[in-house]
Amino acid sequence: IFVFCGIPADPEVVRTSHTTFLVAVPNSSLQTRQKMVQEKDAVAIAVPSEDKPTEEKKPEKKDKKDKEKKEQLSEEDKELKEKLELLVERAKDPDASVAKLALETIMSELKSATSSMTSVPKPLKFLRPSYPVLTEHYGKMPESDLKRFFADILSVLSTTMQKEGSRSSLKYRLQGTKEGLTSWGHEYIRNISGEIAEEFRERTEKGLDVKELLDLVEEIVPFNMKHNAEVDAIDLLCEVDKAQLIEWICEEPSFPRVCLYLQGLANFAATQADKVLYLKVACNLYLKYKEYPNALRMALKLNDPQLVADVFRTCEDRLVQKQMAYIISRRKYSLDFEDDDELREIASGEQLSKHFIILAKELDVLEPKLPEQIFKSHLEEKRSAGVLDSAKQNLASSFVNAFVNAGFCKDDLLTKQDSQWVYKNKDMGMMSTVGSLGALLLWGIDEGLTQIDKYQWSPDPHLKAGALLAFGLVTCGVKNECDPAWALLSEQLEAQDPLLRLSAVVGLGYAYAGSCREDLLENLTPMIVDTDCSIECSAMAAVSLGLIFVSSCNDEVAQAILQTLMERQAVEEALNGTWPHFFAVGLGLLYLGQQDACEATLAALDAISHPVGKYAKVTVESMAFANSGDVLHVQKMLHMCTEHLEESEADHQAVAVLGIAMMAMGEEIGSEMSLRSLDHILQYGELPLRRAVPIALAILHLSNPKVLVIDTLSKLSHDADQDVALGAIISMGLIGAGTNNARLAGLLRQLAAYYAKDPSGLFMVRIAQGLLYMGKGLMTINPFFSDRFLLDPIAFGSLTVLAHAILHLKDTILGKSHYMLFNIVPAMRPRWLVTLDEDLNEIKVPVRVGQAVDTTGQAGRPKQMTGFQTRTTPVLLNYSDRAELATEEYLSVATIMEDFVILKKNPNYKPEVKA
Repeated sequence: IFVFCGIPADPEVVRTSHTTFLVAVPNSSLQTRQKMVQEKDAVAIAVPSEDKPTEEKKPEKKDKKDKEKKEQLSEEDKELKEKLELLVERAKDPDASVAKLALETIMSELKSATSSMTSVPKPLKFLRPSYPVLTEHYGKMPESDLKRFFADILSVLSTTMQKEGSRSSLKYRLQGTKEGLTSWGHEYIRNISGEIAEEFRERTEKGLDVKELLDLVEEIVPFNMKHNAEVDAIDLLCEVDKAQLIEWICEEPSFPRVCLYLQGLANFAATQADKVLYLKVACNLYLKYKEYPNALRMALKLNDPQLVADVFRTCEDRLVQKQMAYIISRRKYSLDFEDDDELREIASGEQLSKHFIILAKELDVLEPKLPEQIFKSHLEEKRSAGVLDSAKQNLASSFVNAFVNAGFCKDDLLTKQDSQWVYKNKDMGMMSTVGSLGALLLWGIDEGLTQIDKYQWSPDPHLKAGALLAFGLVTCGVKNECDPAWALLSEQLEAQDPLLRLSAVVGLGYAYAGSCREDLLENLTPMIVDTDCSIECSAMAAVSLGLIFVSSCNDEVAQAILQTLMERQAVEEALNGTWPHFFAVGLGLLYLGQQDACEATLAALDAISHPVGKYAKVTVESMAFANSGDVLHVQKMLHMCTEHLEESEADHQAVAVLGIAMMAMGEEIGSEMSLRSLDHILQYGELPLRRAVPIALAILHLSNPKVLVIDTLSKLSHDADQDVALGAIISMGLIGAGTNNARLAGLLRQLAAYYAKDPSGLFMVRIAQGLLYMGKGLMTINPFFSDRFLLDPIAFGSLTVLAHAILHLKDTILGKSHYMLFNIVPAMRPRWLVTLDEDLNEIKVPVRVGQAVDTTGQAGRPKQMTGFQTRTTPVLLNYSDRAELATEEYLSVATIMEDFVILKKNPNYKPEVKA
């Protein structure tokens, strides 16, 4: 031990019996002291000590004790160890009968051994040192029944003793007796299943025979299915490309768990073919066990018209057919019900308006709201009054009025008698104001057409054009036998006034979205190709046809759009500007969610050298793989974002950012991962990329305001770049659409004060406020439904058009084409649960509403929701909510409690007798 008392000049060493002290005489010179500190010149002199080094020996003793402890076995374990060692010696005996007896004893010891979840069974543990000896002896044995029996034992021992990747367990099993595979228990079977999967992959790559592996699979799978290990069974079948066998093996008690797991697998399938296979197997199982509403959900997910028709044909229960017709109505699916008028009426959605008004009465929100009640200007921090563009603010009020009172069929601006509000707007503003009547009177066809009709005969072309838009919007998502929209709009397709032609085209797109009608194809296709039409009209004809034939991969429409792009490319500057980009959007809508079906179109787009060609390629690809969660395509989009390009050539990069969100949406893990990617783009990306980020965030969280996303958008709404800020403001409206979120409402009021002097900024804030209170908080624009399993392509398609319009904000929504905002109307839907009796009249029953819990692959019967409250129907459901009946008096015909649900009386219900 040295005690260092300063910096030594002439050290004097003082020796004691045990220690050495280093005593230093301090030097007066500071420089010398510093120098000597740096050089560390102090010399230590070691002095021998007589103390015994006891401390060093302590750890050795400890180690010895631990070793002894480990080696100390209980009498029972010692006996077992010795017995097993003896049996190993006997197993090598030349006498076959002795060896067989020894092996049989080892087998019974292994089978009778019990182990906890965390420790290896004792016989396996004690046999570990003997494993090399046994394998060596096995190699020397001649072919015989005994050798095959020996292989079975080695196969079990290999589960814990083999080298990683050697697949010894499977090798010995294939060389063994081929009997009693399932008698060894779950751990052995799980281990050998993994080895079968690896071996199968290797053999198929080399083109070798796999029959013996499939024989093992046929033995393992039924065992797993019987013992509640359905997940292991399905995984094994999928690994050996035999997923279709599940249909024959699965029995009634386990089929709901099997189908749920197959649906989960479909989200993560490596190829589109696998995804389709898993969903078809699930659909066939649901049909086999007569769970028709779920079979219909699978058929709709596959977008297979034949399968949808087959489900209806197979089902004989009238009540279930009606319930399925409601699901068809929610998906806005075009299905021919032939002569069944009752089902046709349910699927048409004509009852939507009636039920929506009943809900409004029930929740006491029937009274119309004025835009000022939404803006709450008196709460805004007053700054010096800005110079206001009153026509623009009136136009904002028209939109807000339409969004807030959407579907209520009355308001205090337009539908009241002798209203002069329309005339407080200018030109295209008048058109959008009259068009907003379509949103106000949404789904109420009979009443709506009468109220709009008066503007149709107006001498002012803007009012007349607005009426055509309104006719399209009012019939949006509702089918009517009389086909009023076509009757009113078709004659205007050849009108002299280009504005009327444009409105008729856009109106038809809204009215017949998803209908795939051939007569519309014949009438609208010439307008795409016709260069006498304005470019805006041609582009909107492409978008309308895209909406009408959404997800149908219609070749004629695709050819028409490709043809016009190639022809216009030849004319100088014909593809410049904003509108040509919307040809790409129309083309993308045709392939929405159809994945590889777009290959030929992508190849054809290579012929277009103009930057619009690149824009179209990325648009088509991002829409085709929307909601696929395809990691490779997300990476492809991210790779596009890494190039540093001039702003004029970077339009396609903005679409790539949207593509990341579209592909990842609807799936929790993918959404979270894409949020990180978008964050990186915000930090390191060029300006065109940053402009697309707010819209991408909105696509990921439509009507689902998460605090993190609200905060990000709130920061971006004050961005130095105006396009980023304006995009962020409308994105705040989209993520909060129909939720009445108080946090967003407060932030938007602050923004209204902040942008008081900026007409464009204030216009966007007002629109966002209107979206936030959309339908007075009774609606959603999220395209996912049926427990977030199905995607409504019409809703998502029209929101995609809006997203592209926001990318070109200054030329569309802030220019003269603000009617593009009406693309939000096809996505509007009440976020309700309405219960109906067998005669389709509303009834009130108690239901539990809580946060949905994913129970895929979980053991037993776990609860499907958490933190529930009991309410009485009709009730409103948030994005991640789930509902279930809280009474035993009724049974639900539907499997998912959402939208319209038919209830039937429970025949076994006995009311509680009160004392």
